[in-house]
Amino acid sequence: MSSPAVAPGPDISIASRLVGVTATFYAIAIGAYGLRLYSRIRPVLNLGLDDYAISLALVCALVEWGILMSSVSHGLGRHNFYVSPDEQIQASRLLFISQPPWAWSIAMIKISMACMLLRIKTTKPWKIFLYSMIGLQIATAVAANCAQFLQCRPLAALWDPNTPDVKCWDVKSSQLSIYLNSAIGICTDLTFSFLPISFIRKLERPFWEKVVIASLMGLGLVASVSSIVKTTLISSYGKTGDALWDSVNLSLWSVLEEQIGIIAACIPCLKSPFERMLRRFGVVSIYGNGTVQGRSGYAYYKDESHELGNSRVKTLTAVTRSSSKAGSDENILAIQGARVEEGQIRKTTDFRVTVDSVDKGEA
Repeated sequence: MSSPAVAPGPDISIASRLVGVTATFYAIAIGAYGLRLYSRIRPVLNLGLDDYAISLALVCALVEWGILMSSVSHGLGRHNFYVSPDEQIQASRLLFISQPPWAWSIAMIKISMACMLLRIKTTKPWKIFLYSMIGLQIATAVAANCAQFLQCRPLAALWDPNTPDVKCWDVKSSQLSIYLNSAIGICTDLTFSFLPISFIRKLERPFWEKVVIASLMGLGLVASVSSIVKTTLISSYGKTGDALWDSVNLSLWSVLEEQIGIIAACIPCLKSPFERMLRRFGVVSIYGNGTVQGRSGYAYYKDESHELGNSRVKTLTAVTRSSSKAGSDENILAIQGARVEEGQIRKTTDFRVTVDSVDKGEA
């Protein structure tokens, strides 16, 4: 690592940009993750592979972030001209160490999304495609790690310019591996964002409800924007000899890609809180014709004449709103419902039903 021959500017640090923005987004990401887990644990434990994958993604992301924060104390964000050679080596080593957990964090985010979609739909072609996507994410993370550890021999040359007998890939080869990894990431973001539309458009729901559901399921598009911005910075990285300064923006967009990905993977799982909020603003309907709402074997109904009453339900079709699997992805869309006969109504906190036959009268 070399330093510019002349001072490129005053001795200031732009690391606060990295620290401030990423700390704020981590607060949001951890909050979304916490709400997701809460919705899966209450009222009963209902964790799945998607939850374990996003948990691992968050752990890897936090490990990477901690390493980046450590590199700030060694000069990350300052001009190389003002940082001692020993500190430059320490900061560069930490930047290198932060890269492997980043690759696995991104992979686990995509795997979590795939597992979430497997919860919603389980047809054979769907499962084959999503398992293939999971395999692609694992292969991409392994390839990224291999490229990182094989690009120089000895490896220390990546952070110590005084390392003797160095053999490294040329700059174009190194950049090509990063571009390829980014392209795969962007394509998978687009795939997971648009894939749910294939079945959301067929749902028997009001148009605006479909729009809301599709928007929640497609938040991964925002993460792809971070990946695109990061990719545009790669071509100019290292050309100025001011790597510690230039690394801030590259690190910032890399971390944002993780954080937004975690948030995007968690928000669609927060069905109940979002549903309540959307009802409050009138975006999602509460009642429909012939729809009743109630508890146990009784239901309060609102018929076509818009008169309220109560009836004992003989036969009904139930769409669970808050049951033992209220937070699960199978119920994110909760469209088809389950047919429930009299005497077979399962205990539920709250449910919405369509009446097939009732005994009208006093309950």
